[in-house]
Amino acid sequence: MMRRNGWGTLAAVVFLAACGDDTGPGVAIDDGVAPDAGTEMCTPIGATTGWTFARLGSGTKPALAVAADGAVHAAFINNALDGWTRYARLDAGSQAVSPLETIDGGYFYGPIDLVLNEDQPWVLFHDHTREDQVLAARAGADSWSLHPMSNSGHDGWYNTGTIDPDGRVLTATYDPAAFSGVGVNYGVWDGSDWEVELAAPGRFDYAGGMALARANDGSVHIAFFDNLLREVKLATRTGGDWSVTTVESPDNALSVGLFPDMVVDPDGSTLHMVYLERVESSAGVVRYARGTPGAFEITDALDVSDFFIGQSGAQDLATLDLDGSGRPVIATQSRSELTVIRLSDGAAEAIANFTAADGISFGQQTEIEIDAQGRTHLVWWQSGGVPGTVCHAVSG
Repeated sequence: MMRRNGWGTLAAVVFLAACGDDTGPGVAIDDGVAPDAGTEMCTPIGATTGWTFARLGSGTKPALAVAADGAVHAAFINNALDGWTRYARLDAGSQAVSPLETIDGGYFYGPIDLVLNEDQPWVLFHDHTREDQVLAARAGADSWSLHPMSNSGHDGWYNTGTIDPDGRVLTATYDPAAFSGVGVNYGVWDGSDWEVELAAPGRFDYAGGMALARANDGSVHIAFFDNLLREVKLATRTGGDWSVTTVESPDNALSVGLFPDMVVDPDGSTLHMVYLERVESSAGVVRYARGTPGAFEITDALDVSDFFIGQSGAQDLATLDLDGSGRPVIATQSRSELTVIRLSDGAAEAIANFTAADGISFGQQTEIEIDAQGRTHLVWWQSGGVPGTVCHAVSG
């Protein structure tokens, strides 16, 4: 999941793995749905007063970033053999999406991620044909360049990234056991080349979720799910060395730590994290952890049910950002409900609770970001249309 950061001067770093530079299609399209009809499609049932809804396009597994001026940037995919990755933009206060741009066509997997380079979107996604993660950089309208993170093996799964103060893209992905992989990879892109290193060795699945955050001291943290031990772990890079610690173990639960999301506190070092404790096959608790490696305080945030884990099932069903006072705001989505809460002094305060409209199922994946004006933005996908419908909501 993308987090806001500024771009600075590129650091002079020697990188180990060069990559190709292909040009994406950059094709602008209009999928023919009027803004009013799109708003009706994406408006759920519930207390929607104060919220504005918009349809971004057809697709699944969206990523979100909000610029300082309130403009919404989103990317999403069609996970099919002849699929695509697309980009959409909403100007601040608008419900009319700009013409969609096709970033690339092919066989892609998500979740994907999106970061902003001086308000231009850069998108990270898994290319199943290249067998690598790809960074797609937008240079202007309908103009995209593709930069595969070339590495041995079929890796680059479950994309997450951020920007450091030197303007480099930092990213983490799975190199999964299903493809004879070696664990969790960490990549750095300086604008021309990739450096790739192993952050956490192990035989992990690619579907358990992952989140990356950079602290002010330069340390990098990657939260990921160890499917063999059924627990959430944290890989931390200090200097040039990696260490791996356990955030929480499952005890009597089926697992704890699926689909982690993570942000850094305004103090620059404390981490805030959410993830799923799976108590039953389709019911569990979203857990909230706050602290530093090896020293987290962990509490229940809210119960969640009516989800499905498996092929085409839940991914990133809990996500968080911090409000202007540093309080965590958490969004969760099941097949039938989209809920937003704020944690304040250990207590959960309800912000919104929406139910899927008749005949609609939510995609069990949502992204949240609070903009510079304090408004809460959400994106998600749901049934309706082929392959699905991508929606955006913003609070007043």
